[in-house]
Amino acid sequence: MFKSVLVTALAGSLLWLGSARASEILVDQTASGDLPIVAGSGIGVINGSFTGEDVNAFLGAQTLYDLGYTGSRTRVANIEAGFAWSGHETLGQVNQMVIQSGAAGEFDRHATATTGLLAGRPTAPGNTYQRGMAYDAETWSGSMATGWTGSAYSLSFQTNSTVVARTYQDAIATGLSGVNGSATADVINNSYGLSGDTSGTSVFSMTIDALVNQNPRTLVVFAAGNNGTTNSISGPAAGYNVLTVAALSHSSDYNAPASFSSYGPSDYQDPNGSTTSPARATVDIAAPGDWLGIAHYGGTTGGNSASLGGTGSSSANAYSLYGSGTSYAAPIVAGGAALLYDVAYDQFASNGDARDARVMKAVLMNSADKTSGWDNGQIAHPNSNGGVQTYQSLDYKVGAGRMNLAAAYGQFTGGTTDVAGTAQGVLGSVEETGWDYGVVTENVSNQYNISEQLRGGSTFTATLTWFRDRTIDAALTTVNDVSFDDLDLELWTTDETGALLLLIAESASRYNDAEHFSFALPTTSYYALRVIWFGDIFDTIDDVNEETYGLAWAGVAIPEPATGVMLTLLLLATPRRKRRNLSEHAA
Repeated sequence: MFKSVLVTALAGSLLWLGSARASEILVDQTASGDLPIVAGSGIGVINGSFTGEDVNAFLGAQTLYDLGYTGSRTRVANIEAGFAWSGHETLGQVNQMVIQSGAAGEFDRHATATTGLLAGRPTAPGNTYQRGMAYDAETWSGSMATGWTGSAYSLSFQTNSTVVARTYQDAIATGLSGVNGSATADVINNSYGLSGDTSGTSVFSMTIDALVNQNPRTLVVFAAGNNGTTNSISGPAAGYNVLTVAALSHSSDYNAPASFSSYGPSDYQDPNGSTTSPARATVDIAAPGDWLGIAHYGGTTGGNSASLGGTGSSSANAYSLYGSGTSYAAPIVAGGAALLYDVAYDQFASNGDARDARVMKAVLMNSADKTSGWDNGQIAHPNSNGGVQTYQSLDYKVGAGRMNLAAAYGQFTGGTTDVAGTAQGVLGSVEETGWDYGVVTENVSNQYNISEQLRGGSTFTATLTWFRDRTIDAALTTVNDVSFDDLDLELWTTDETGALLLLIAESASRYNDAEHFSFALPTTSYYALRVIWFGDIFDTIDDVNEETYGLAWAGVAIPEPATGVMLTLLLLATPRRKRRNLSEHAA
C-alpha cells in the first residue's frame, strides 16, 4: 500500500511566479546596519530601509498582541521536507520532531522560511520586523523528505506514506514531548503538495483527513499551491478536513489573489472512483503571499545539498526579500489560528469545543474580509425577498476572504460562545454574533433564534464547516472513506416567538465541506439560522445520519438608543422585547 512519491514544496518565491523579480535578495542585518525585514512583514526596500506593510498588524494581529495573546499557551508545528534551521536568530526555540525511519532529517531553506513566518521569535522586544505571527508559541519542526531531487536549490523531494503517516500521528494523535509535557499540536502548517491529486483522494490526503477526523482538536493548514489555474489545487490541500490557504498580491494592497495562486473549482470523487469534475470550492481563506521577508538558511543541506550542486554558507542574521508563494501565505494563517487557540486556552479553558478544528475554521472564515471581486455564486433568492442563494458557498480563488484576526477575536469572544449541549431542534436564543459546536441529525434541523432584531441593510455573514468521515487504523496501514454528509445552511425571518416566516438566504452546495453566505439584510426583522442535514453523499458503512459541525455567524442588531431623559421615558413606555427561549423542535 505504501510507496515512495515525489512531492513539491509550494513556495519558491519565484519558481512559480514567473515575474520580473528573477531572484531573491539576501539582506544580512549585521552587514547592513539597518533593520531589514522578516517574518510577517510585506516589504519594499529602498537603500536598505524597510518601506513595506507589516502584515501581522495589517491582518489584525496587533489587537491580540495588545491583549497579551502572542501564542504562549499554544503548540504549533511546521511539517514539510526538512527541518527549520534552529541556528537562525529567530528560530532558536524550534524543537525537532522525531525523525521517522528513512527520512533525511536535514535543515532546509524552505522549512526555515515558513517556520519563521509561523512563529519566528524576535531577539529583542523592539525587533518587530523579526516577528512571526505566533511568536511566543512552543514551536516544532517535522521533516518528511527521504531525499531531494533535481538541482540546488530544489523544492522537489521524495517521501513515502509510512513516513507521512507516522509524522502526522505524532503531531495530531500521539503527542510531542516538550516544554508543556506530552501534547499534540494545536495548529500545523504545511507548505507542500502532491501533483495530480485534485480530488483529495490520495493516501496522503486521506491519511491526514483521517487523523484530523479522529483527533479534531488540531487545525491543519495547507498552502493551495502555485499553479495559478483552475482545478489546480492538489492534495493534501485538496482534502476535506484541512484549512486551505490562497495567496493575495501586494500589487492590489493584498486585496486580490496573486496570479500564481491555485484555485478551484476542484474535482470530487467518491470511494468507488466516480468523479464529478469540477465540483467544489477548495480554498477556504486567503492571506498575503508575496513581497514578503523571510528567515534565510543558506547551508548545503536539504534542497541545497552539495550532492545537488548546492553551495553557500549560512548566517544567523540573513533574510530573504521578495519571497512569494502560497507557501508563505499558509504559515501566516496558521500563526493567526494559533493566536485564537491562545485565546481559547485563556477564556474557554474548560470548554474543549472552542478548540475544535471545525469551530476554528468557521470563526476564521466567517470573520474574513471580502476582497475585491469576491464572488461565491450568490444570486437573488427565488423567493424574491431581497435575500440570496448559493450552490457554490465560497469564492473559488480566496474562499471566505482575507483573514482578519481582530474581527475573529471579536466573533470568538463576543456574543454567544457555544450553545449549551448538542441536542437537536430549536436551540433557543442566541446573540447577533457568535459560534457553536453542534450535532445535526436527519429530519431534525437545528434552529438558532437571534434574540434581537437585526438591522435592515446591515451585512449578515454565516459559516458552517464539517468533516468528511475518514478513518485510519492504529497500525497506520489502512485508511477508509467512511461517509460524507451534505449539510445546508439557511437564514429565515421569524416572528417574536421564533416561528419561521420567510426563507431569506441559503447555502446549499453539494460537494463542499463548508457553507457560507454574506449579504445585506433586506429588512429589519427577527431572524433565525438553521443547520440542516440534507442527506448522504455516500455512506459505506450505513452509519447514523448525523454530523458534527462548527458554526459561526455575525450580524448587526438594532442599536440601543442613546442615553437621555426623553429616551429613557420612551424606553419605559415601549420596552424593547427579547425573544423568549423555545424548547419545541423546528419544523
